Order: sequence, then structure tokens, then C-alpha cells
Amino acid sequence: MPTTVHTCPRCQGQMELGFVMDKAPGNVLTVPEWLEGPPERSFWFGVKTKGKERFAVQTFRCTRCGFLESYANPA
Repeated sequence: MPTTVHTCPRCQGQMELGFVMDKAPGNVLTVPEWLEGPPERSFWFGVKTKGKERFAVQTFRCTRCGFLESYANPA
């Protein structure tokens, strides 16, 4: 699997891969996902997700200035 080197767009420092954690109901820890299209309300689940394309969100942090940059790339 090729590794891409990311450079901070603000200070040109080195970016390191990490993730932003989110809490779901019941204090379950999850990683955010990007879903296609606008959010649609769901009576039971808050937001409809069925049939939408989804990608896990990857986040990079600059080791020099702390800037965060997120991507939703296909697996």
C-alpha cells in the first residue's frame, strides 16, 4: 500500500495520519463517516443513511502548527 506524504498547506510542516473520534448513542466511540447527498431526517434513527455511499474520514494533523485536514477517500 503506497504511502503519500502530506505537507501542511499553512506552514509546510509534516502531516501525520490520525483520526477524530465521535460518540454515538450509548457512549459508543466511532470514527466519523462522510455520506453523499444532503442529510434527510429519519424518525427512528435521526438521519437516513440507507442507499447512500459512505467513506470513513481520515484526518491529518500538522506536527508543527496543529492544522487539521480531513479526507473521505474510498477504501
